[in-house]
Amino acid sequence: MLRVEYREGLYLPDLDLWLDANGSRERCVISHAHSDHTAEHKSIIATPETARIYRHRCDREGKTNVEALAYGERRDYGRFALTLYPAGHCLGSAQVLIEADNERVVYTGDYKLRSNVVAETANIILCDTLIMESTFGDPHFKFPPQVAVAERLYAAVDRAFSDERVPIVLAYALGKSQEALELLLRRKYRVTLHGSIWYMTEIYRELGIKFSGDYEKYDRAKLEGKVLITPPSSRKQSMVANIARRSTILLTGWAMHKSAPYMYKDVDLLLPLSDHADYDELVRTARESGAYRIITMHGAPKFAALLREQGFNAEHLAHHPGGAKTKKQPTKRASTAIPQSLFD
Repeated sequence: MLRVEYREGLYLPDLDLWLDANGSRERCVISHAHSDHTAEHKSIIATPETARIYRHRCDREGKTNVEALAYGERRDYGRFALTLYPAGHCLGSAQVLIEADNERVVYTGDYKLRSNVVAETANIILCDTLIMESTFGDPHFKFPPQVAVAERLYAAVDRAFSDERVPIVLAYALGKSQEALELLLRRKYRVTLHGSIWYMTEIYRELGIKFSGDYEKYDRAKLEGKVLITPPSSRKQSMVANIARRSTILLTGWAMHKSAPYMYKDVDLLLPLSDHADYDELVRTARESGAYRIITMHGAPKFAALLREQGFNAEHLAHHPGGAKTKKQPTKRASTAIPQSLFD
């Protein structure tokens, strides 16, 4: 079996292959372009969509060599072959199939099996070794259907307008903001976007995503009657704080955590819209992949233990780098506390 390590990124030493390293590498596979999965590498392998977003976020001077790999395209690198498949996390996000020494290794990256209204739908890939992102690997995290969450979002927006407040939707700039935008446009709401979200949404359009209506770049003087979508980090900044009559709605899978109301006391409403797999999807992936070895990461060790109780050969590799704990700490001290740096 190929060795799998975590060294500020996923590393397969037998192949000298890096995936989602958060420090500069000679060559690295990038599953998607969220900041916690990227760095300024000399060369990257990614889908064309992720490569385009990577250029915008990490490499505006074009110094990084890009090897674009379309979904389903198998490419031979000598010691190993790579194929990328949709991950459903955000536009261009990919699961990575590595074939080497008669072993099929799949790294899911951040993924979800539920449909994504502005990204490719993921499926489960047969493999021998499954390395899976498991942020929500606790039975408590079973997300409601998207249609139910969307209806709650619409009700909150309508309530804000009826109270003469500005509805402010807090969502990460890449991925979740575009999901929220499309859901709102389908209900014919007028929407204005924080600058970082507007630029990212324009890239989505450049890459062929068709939204169900028009939207505008944020203008403080033109807020009346519009929904504002802005990153969670802006909720404590003047852009949001200076809107006297506002209603804030945070979209995050952590909304289902028992500590969420205390963690996000400055938010009026928490809605469990996540771009990650929930517990049932994680277990389903483990089962349907056919893997004889399962490695979990970016969640608590508890999920690997739960898989072992169900008969899987599972081990935990590493916590999310944005979390409070690292792989160097004993498993017994792990918890499912909300990583304060994440709004997944």
